[in-house]
Order: sequence, then C-alpha cells, then structure tokens
Amino acid sequence: MRGYTKTPDQVHAIEDAFADGLSLRAVIRKFRIGAQTAQNIRDGVHPLQNAEPNYERCPGCGGKVIMPCILCRVRNVMDEQRAVHLTQKDRRQEVDTSRWR
Repeated sequence: MRGYTKTPDQVHAIEDAFADGLSLRAVIRKFRIGAQTAQNIRDGVHPLQNAEPNYERCPGCGGKVIMPCILCRVRNVMDEQRAVHLTQKDRRQEVDTSRWR
C-alpha cells in the first residue's frame, strides 16, 4: 500500500524534489506516492499546495465560504425550478368551464 501525502510539509518536500530536477518516476519511487498525485504536485494543482484558502462572508447566506458561494447558487436554481413546477401544476389544474352547459 502506498503512503498518502497527509501534510503540506510532505507536499513541499515533493515540490523541492521536483525543483532539484528529479524525474516523475524518481519522485514516485522516493516518496511512495501515486503517479497522479505526483503529477498534480508537479503541475501545482494538488489541494494541499494551497493550504490556506481565502474564505469570505457570502452576502447572500452569510456563510463563511470560498467565493462564489455554491450554496446560494444551488438555492437559486432550486427556487427557480420550484417556481416553474408550481406554475406548471397550476396550469394543469385550470379547467375551461365556459363550454359547460
């Protein structure tokens, strides 16, 4: 079983190894990590490379999130779908009574 990178210090050590000129395969063998993890660290997209994300207060819900707030976006989409569903339901219940005798 391979060892998983659990701390930003391990990620920084792997970054330093890449900076020293080690190849991808050499880093994989030395640190006993997966190829995709090594590629992510080499390319700078590993989640632990940015250990301190910038959290902000969402003006919509007041939550402390990384902007844009996904919760507010999902709530807006759900509200729109609910409104469309209700208007469709109202139309189905309308009955034309003008032709009744």
